[in-house]
Amino acid sequence: MSTSSFLKLMVLGAVWGAAFMFMRIAAPEFGALALAGARVVIACVVMLALVAVFRYPMHFRSHWKQYLAVGGVNTAIPFIAYCFAALYIPSGYSAIANSTTPIWSALIAWLWFKQSLGFSKWVGIALAFIGVVALVGLQPVRVTPMVIAGMVACLAAAAMYATASFLIKRFLSDVPGIVGATGMVWGATIWLALPALWAAPATVPSVGAWSAVAALALGCTAAAYVLFFNLIQTIGPQRASSVAFLFPAFAAFWGWLFLNEPVTVNMVLGMLLVLVGTALVSAQGVPADRVTVWERLRDSLLLPLCFALSPMPLRRRLVDWVERSPHIYRFESAGLRAVLPSYLPDVDVEAAERDLRFTRLTDHADLWISLTRSRHWFARNVRVEAPDTLQTPALFLTFHYGGGWWMTHWLRERGARVSIVMRRGSAAGGLLAWLSYALGSFRMRRVEAVCNAPLIATDDGGAARQVLRAWRQGTSVIGLIDLPPPLVDRVERVKFLGRDAYFPPSLLELAARAQVPMFVFVGQWNRSNLVPELRVAALPIVGEGSALKCAVDSLEHCIDTRPGAWHAWSEVSLYFAKQPT
Repeated sequence: MSTSSFLKLMVLGAVWGAAFMFMRIAAPEFGALALAGARVVIACVVMLALVAVFRYPMHFRSHWKQYLAVGGVNTAIPFIAYCFAALYIPSGYSAIANSTTPIWSALIAWLWFKQSLGFSKWVGIALAFIGVVALVGLQPVRVTPMVIAGMVACLAAAAMYATASFLIKRFLSDVPGIVGATGMVWGATIWLALPALWAAPATVPSVGAWSAVAALALGCTAAAYVLFFNLIQTIGPQRASSVAFLFPAFAAFWGWLFLNEPVTVNMVLGMLLVLVGTALVSAQGVPADRVTVWERLRDSLLLPLCFALSPMPLRRRLVDWVERSPHIYRFESAGLRAVLPSYLPDVDVEAAERDLRFTRLTDHADLWISLTRSRHWFARNVRVEAPDTLQTPALFLTFHYGGGWWMTHWLRERGARVSIVMRRGSAAGGLLAWLSYALGSFRMRRVEAVCNAPLIATDDGGAARQVLRAWRQGTSVIGLIDLPPPLVDRVERVKFLGRDAYFPPSLLELAARAQVPMFVFVGQWNRSNLVPELRVAALPIVGEGSALKCAVDSLEHCIDTRPGAWHAWSEVSLYFAKQPT
């Protein structure tokens, strides 16, 4: 699925997710049949006007039967069913039932069109349904004949939506999206207009109820159907119907935003599971030359979150699966595979790739570990190898290696304030760049909160003055030593991996000038027992100007121990090409 199609799916889920709220508002005053009729009549008038303005031919003479059929299956019957259900069952029950639409769609594709779904799609369906249940919850409702009827109506509506997706693909794929959507709403209007007049309420509904009807008609029907038709034509009916997974997630979000409904843990977990399931069902294969939005979400957000929240037996299974799955972190693995034999010819490349996937998973999980664990958890579970006493303020050097931002928790427990020196980066470059920037920014805000000191950004200049000021104020500084020449203003030559390489000496020179102690720290997860480990050691300086060499030697020792745990293999050639100062 392309980025634009994924975004359209999200927008459609947001709009249709709001429909449950509007139906709950209007159904008690209008009744099921009158509400469904009012919704389609208003939407039909607006959509016919749009078609006329843009001069789209409706092809009524050749397509009126298709409009009536699809309008009845995809609009009239589901609208009546959900409006009826809104009178008797909680909206959560309706949302859960509605989430079965992709299940019906998959079964139709399998039984009717003999399409092979594949294991991942079935897993996606199961995960999404579990997420919906976790999100909405099963509220205690006394079982009555009308409650059962409401649930059956919702399930029938979900089946109708799934069936209609294939009908649209089969019979209306030759017309533009807005024309097909208008024809479908016109067909539903033919079915519902007279019955709605017959079932009209005896008293005029309130302004709030009419406002809900207007929102249902204009946003949740007219605009949403145009978008839905476009998705069916671009990604297919089965993937388009997976939008049903998003309804409950967005319904909960609107409730929090406008109705002050609380956001609970099950809501957050449910939304994430829903996104995983939607992406799995919507997956269209793995592009060979680019990272997709789904891959970025999966690798940077969803899998790390699952790692952080899973109990140990499930965490072990997740790690084993990630390590043996070449499509996980595939671009990073490809970068390592392309260059590792040139620099470390005796290393088992496949083993290093497995370690890389494990390291990436645990590195991204740092954020969720930090958010979901208490300081007592860090004190109890992180294995620390460090000097008994640490003189602070100090310079703590680390590398793009492993993953151990819990170093900040450890320092804070010892009363030290810490500032981190790093680039903030930019969101320029499209959706994937923005997504990476947003996740990185959120992660660093969390780290800043733990450090109790501001980030020192190198993007805008003046970082050296801020570092010296931090030390004067008693604040320690954490910085990376393995920044390639294009990202720094000055480098020095040093031996690395048996060759002349170039690394930045500035932080080390500032520390020597300020006469603060220097330490190297490495954080990583133990692959055997899945326990986080932290090693802190004084930088062994043995001569004038040797600090940089000692720091780079420490990095090389770590790489020799676990080559796959170094994150910079894809850019390793940059370290061996000196840039102009």
